[in-house]
Amino acid sequence: DQLLTLARVQDAPAAAVTPVSVHDVFRQVIEELHPQATAKSIDIGVTSEQDVSIALSEFDLQTLVRNLVDNAIKYTAVGGRVDLAVGVGVGVGVREVVVQVSDSGPGIAPEERARVLEPFHRLLGSDEIGSGLGLSIVKTIADRYGATVALDYTDVARSVGLRATVTFNWPQSKR
Repeated sequence: DQLLTLARVQDAPAAAVTPVSVHDVFRQVIEELHPQATAKSIDIGVTSEQDVSIALSEFDLQTLVRNLVDNAIKYTAVGGRVDLAVGVGVGVGVREVVVQVSDSGPGIAPEERARVLEPFHRLLGSDEIGSGLGLSIVKTIADRYGATVALDYTDVARSVGLRATVTFNWPQSKR
């Protein structure tokens, strides 16, 4: 399934762009992946209170968030947590929409972060079954919209957990 998804997001032109509620996408993804989280007693939820609408394909946003959350659940130990958040910032002439998925898993070492965004790259020492395509799908979708993907530790002081941040930028309208 992941190989087909990667092929679809690489080759297909961007779908219709419409305003999409990020919280609605979060709810759909959590509902879909809740059985996996429950099987591992993972506390999963949305930590941001304010919703944001973002202008892109709903399919693309769902695919991006689903891959981030699926990875977070997969690599978080039993009894851990996965948090989803969205925020808005304003830079010089741009509006930023920041989508984050954070977990309490082992995290990814800084020297591996660029490589895990490449297709089929998997970290050594992981017992989890996977194709190594989830984060490359996220990167492909982000690239389509000129967004950036950043990976960091959730707890930088202890070098644990993974926080995946996707930042979308749109020019500010002049009023």
